[in-house]
Amino acid sequence: MVEMDTTLTQTSTTELPRTVPASLEDTTAPLPQSTPHQLDAFVPGYPKIAARMSLIPETAMFRRFGALNARNLLYLQGDLARIEEELVKLEWSDSQSDTGKKAYYASSSKLLGNASVSRDGDVRQRELVERMSDTLCRYNQAIIHQRTILEMSTPDPADVQNMRCFYDSAMMNHGNTLIGADRDVWGTVLAQNSHSPELVVLRPREGVDPFSRALSRYAVPLWEMFAPARWKKPNPRLGVISVREDYVFMTTRWVTGFVAAVMPVLSIEVLKRMEGVEERLLAMAGFSLLMAVCLMSLTEAKRKDVFLVVMVFATMQAIFVDHVPGCLNEHI
Repeated sequence: MVEMDTTLTQTSTTELPRTVPASLEDTTAPLPQSTPHQLDAFVPGYPKIAARMSLIPETAMFRRFGALNARNLLYLQGDLARIEEELVKLEWSDSQSDTGKKAYYASSSKLLGNASVSRDGDVRQRELVERMSDTLCRYNQAIIHQRTILEMSTPDPADVQNMRCFYDSAMMNHGNTLIGADRDVWGTVLAQNSHSPELVVLRPREGVDPFSRALSRYAVPLWEMFAPARWKKPNPRLGVISVREDYVFMTTRWVTGFVAAVMPVLSIEVLKRMEGVEERLLAMAGFSLLMAVCLMSLTEAKRKDVFLVVMVFATMQAIFVDHVPGCLNEHI
């Protein structure tokens, strides 16, 4: 299992964001002697940002420049359309020419490739084919790259917020380090949605349930509030206090397992203690609703899975009510 970390607080030498989302990087591995232990070893600006992105790949987010990529494709498409139109006309013209070997261009790629001014009078068709090949190669690569970029995931909101906090921190001169047009790519901490809407991330977070995501995000303040002081030691690689994210996921797995084990027993126990039909029906509806909420918040269940599980759970309760003495069938 890959070890995952959540950066928690700050060192005595640099001020880092208060909440740093969990990373999939193994920051507990031994370091080479040449590897800096803290981001202070890097110059503020692109070097420090790049170093931190390498430590937390989930924050390696960049603009995809969709409009510029589309514009590039449109320009290349226009060039190819003109080349195609000109090439068709030139092929017909050369096929009817008596000069040199032009009439055989359409029948022999060798004659076309060896075209020369001394033999054929001009090499326009060869040059046009070479231009077509070069432009078509660029066009195909651009369209494949654009498709790949469009399939990339957007960053997690917590990672975007983390990037904003880092960029506005003291170690980045409170957001005044970058002075170019890209200084507002990640936005500012003062405006929640001030980042570019075109951000894509190189390594997206794996799909986790909402409960695990929330607990991972708020592990920082919880750890600072309740952890003993002796456990708050900076991570040697990040230079900050950290908590492994797999510990967070292990906690949520235990909570999910506990809820799954207790919910059916609890519903049966409550139904057994009720006497009225209406009370039991309301209790069944309440427990079914609670089960649906737990499935949506504690698991990654899809909509159809939630529907099926809740329906089975409600059926189980109805069967219990129908077969236990003093329950529904005795009041009908």
